Amino acid sequence: MGRLEDLVSHYATAARWELSEALSRIVSLDDEGTLGDKDLGRIAYAYQRLSWWQQVTDLTHGCEETLDGGTALLTVRRRARESLINARPMNNGGMFAQAMAESRRGGARAFLDATEKLAEAIALPIDHGIRPADTDIPGIERSSVEGDRS
Repeated sequence: MGRLEDLVSHYATAARWELSEALSRIVSLDDEGTLGDKDLGRIAYAYQRLSWWQQVTDLTHGCEETLDGGTALLTVRRRARESLINARPMNNGGMFAQAMAESRRGGARAFLDATEKLAEAIALPIDHGIRPADTDIPGIERSSVEGDRS
């Protein structure tokens, strides 16, 4: 396991600890204790944040497919970005549904923020003359984007 995989494991462990701390509030309730909305929000946020790190460790340890740490990190970052971009606004629905949607967005955002420098350090240099197929813009022909290279 390389340095990047060690860092991923460290971040995942820290996220597990944060969730454990948030959950300890439930465990320590006595007969008259109450669980507040802030406690539930903290639990949901910590769980969402952990789920992103768990996806990376699953990829590096072969639970889905075994990838190196850099590829796993970039793959999960792409998933997190897509989840933020494709998230539908929750204007209707109960307060719980809205709070859970906010926790999902917050967890994805926290993961992206935590991995930003790591991703920049491992990202491959881009050849600006070649446009990857997955970045094609629907409705625009490739030749009109790249220009005529004849």
